[in-house]
Amino acid sequence: MGKASSNKKVQRAARAGGKARGGQRKKLGFPAAIVVLVVLGVGLVAFARTTNPGGGSPKLGEHFHTAYGIYVCDRWVANLSDRGADSLGIHTHDDGLAHVHPFLAGAAGDAATLGKFFEQVGMKASDSSITLPPGGEFRSRQYKNGETECDGKPARLVTAYWKNAQTAGEKEPDDVRTSNISGEQFEDNNSAYTIAFLPEGEDIPPPPSAPSIVQAGAADGAPGSAPEGIPDTNDLPEGVTGDSEPTGDTGSVP
Repeated sequence: MGKASSNKKVQRAARAGGKARGGQRKKLGFPAAIVVLVVLGVGLVAFARTTNPGGGSPKLGEHFHTAYGIYVCDRWVANLSDRGADSLGIHTHDDGLAHVHPFLAGAAGDAATLGKFFEQVGMKASDSSITLPPGGEFRSRQYKNGETECDGKPARLVTAYWKNAQTAGEKEPDDVRTSNISGEQFEDNNSAYTIAFLPEGEDIPPPPSAPSIVQAGAADGAPGSAPEGIPDTNDLPEGVTGDSEPTGDTGSVP
């Protein structure tokens, strides 16, 4: 009887051990499933960001042109150039135009912004400053609220928008903003933007490329030319601090 009892105890212990191991497998399987779900979720979010279009125009298949210019005190900065391959469909041809024809839905609609254009040309912008691309005539020059001056007057960063670039010289801007400039959407074909550093209250001129936007857009890549009377676009203001090459007193513009 003692031996049989011992055998039963051994069998019960074995069964109990089997159940414990099975339970352990279940405990390990649950967190593994959670990890898989999290990974799938992250992948779906990333996929959605590149495939779900933002609201409005430009849509996939549309091709917009927007005139742009950067104006500091009394002169225009030279036209910007692409700093690498365009992977989104928002670029320029060194013609004073932003060419917007999204390759990805995630760069369409309200996701087609000035900020993406700035990234393409190597420019930085915040609510209070702009930094031009490195190298060449731009030399990472920085213009900043509270530091940049025009003829001794403090200048501020402001962006003006005209829905119709061709008539921009005949009317006031349709919108003027001093914040979230990078978030501004390219929502109208043949529109215009001027990104300016000017004393408060001074008129903001439309970009030199605005009057000929239709012809330049039709050529889609032919360099544009500024109208007569526009200051030399390569003659940038001196005396403004740049990231790579500081010159003169910080913030002074002759």
